[in-house]
Amino acid sequence: MGEAAMQANRAKKAEGEKIHPEILSVTDALSFRVARFSLLNERLGGMNFQKRLGVTLNEWRVIGLTEALAPATVSDVRKMLLMDKGQLSRSVRGLVARGLLLTHTSPEDRRAVTLSLTAKGRVLHGKVLAEAAMRNESVVGCFTAEESAEFLRLLDKLTAHSIARAEAEGITP
Repeated sequence: MGEAAMQANRAKKAEGEKIHPEILSVTDALSFRVARFSLLNERLGGMNFQKRLGVTLNEWRVIGLTEALAPATVSDVRKMLLMDKGQLSRSVRGLVARGLLLTHTSPEDRRAVTLSLTAKGRVLHGKVLAEAAMRNESVVGCFTAEESAEFLRLLDKLTAHSIARAEAEGITP
């Protein structure tokens, strides 16, 4: 959000004007609406990835972030996924056991663990990424290309705002 827009929003709030439409029931709340969409999307995606490619959404996310953040540390993956250490550890162990992921002690910090994909993991990554791209086209099928781009821009903006709010409150995002 630009500085001018933030100042305008602060002025509106000072005058008592609301930015969010009135909430008359839980179904009007942004958090409810976002959570509901997310749960629907996860349910559809989870079944699809499990049936077609044999991975859970959490496993796919670990694989995808391992590739996207390369070299990925377990800590960086955990922070991006907002996942607890135990759950991430179980996912990593399962992916290692299936020959999709390797763990290494970081040469820079012997306490840190880095992740990398095996050749088999890279092949699966390519397949799941292609499937994710097809699913995204289906998910935004009700949008025009411009609406899709705007939705993603606004989602990025809202996410950055939420991260800043969490950090201001001392919450590690």
